[in-house]
Amino acid sequence: MAGIEDYIRTDPMDTEVVIQKDRLACFCRSVYASAGMPEGDADLVALLQAETDVRGVHSHGTRALPGYVSRLESGHSNANPNIVVKQEGPSYAILDGDGGLGHLVSHKAMEIAIEKAARTGIAIVTVVNSRHFGAGANYAMMALTHDMIGFCVSSSSPGVAPYGGVDPLLGNNPVAYAIPALKEFPIVLDMACGVSAWGRVGTMQMYGRRLKDDWVLDESGNPTDDPSLAHALLPFGGVKSSGVTIVMDVLASVLPFGLSTVHREGETYHGQRLASQMFYAINISNFVKLETFKTEIDRMIGTIRNSRKKEGVDRIYLPGEVEWLKKEAWDLNGIPLHKDHVAGLTAAGKRFGVAAEW
Repeated sequence: MAGIEDYIRTDPMDTEVVIQKDRLACFCRSVYASAGMPEGDADLVALLQAETDVRGVHSHGTRALPGYVSRLESGHSNANPNIVVKQEGPSYAILDGDGGLGHLVSHKAMEIAIEKAARTGIAIVTVVNSRHFGAGANYAMMALTHDMIGFCVSSSSPGVAPYGGVDPLLGNNPVAYAIPALKEFPIVLDMACGVSAWGRVGTMQMYGRRLKDDWVLDESGNPTDDPSLAHALLPFGGVKSSGVTIVMDVLASVLPFGLSTVHREGETYHGQRLASQMFYAINISNFVKLETFKTEIDRMIGTIRNSRKKEGVDRIYLPGEVEWLKKEAWDLNGIPLHKDHVAGLTAAGKRFGVAAEW
């Protein structure tokens, strides 16, 4: 059973390079700006990606930069989007991302949800004409500093087989919740509806690791531990999570955009072109005294953590706790990144005349 040292390494492996978060963000900012993004937008995307890496979610952090800048070059994504509010009311809004990176419109959407929830108690913002938005936790966690609960869910390219099926028909919708606590780390649940994100499958392949047999199916519909043979992800929890995946797609795809993942076919939607998302914020104090809420969250966390453990388990972790611990350690000591990850960043920087000074 994994201990904390298995999750948080301060000494890099032979296959890794340690990079300080600020230096990583500065490099990414320069690459995005050189690819045509306005400085403010480049800064925001770079910071969100570096923050994702420092929390250990490398599949959705800066490793995505080479792909993002290629899409900016090809016109798949808009380097200078004009994000507009299409429609709004006291507790809702609809945003058009104008084909820009999903990070930009998602950040704005959660800002609006928080602002409206402060007045009405709860607010929902949907997004259309977006792109891949990275790690959902980035946006859900924006609510924490306002003593609110944050939630987001995004559409996804088809990648998950429905329960009993073989083909990647359903979206691997990313879902994130953030719940404030008093003295404990906030509870942050950031997950895909499949057993894993596809990016994590790619990370496992990069590290030369095998998958668990309940992660993916090959083209014949058989479980495989070889990431190179992955044809479809499995739902994270059998028939129940297959149902959750379908419901999340309704919130992320049908509600904002009017089209489910199973019908997003062809080049029009390839690579999360025309992605859609939903965000909401709940102002806790509209429903219960804030101190009562946060105190009970702390008490709940303590009760769970201190409950009886199975043999070989050294600690029970709450959702997001490992990521908070990584952030504490890696903000101080630097982020261990795989050499292939770093090589991809370096190559992308070279294309735009940005030197990688790690």
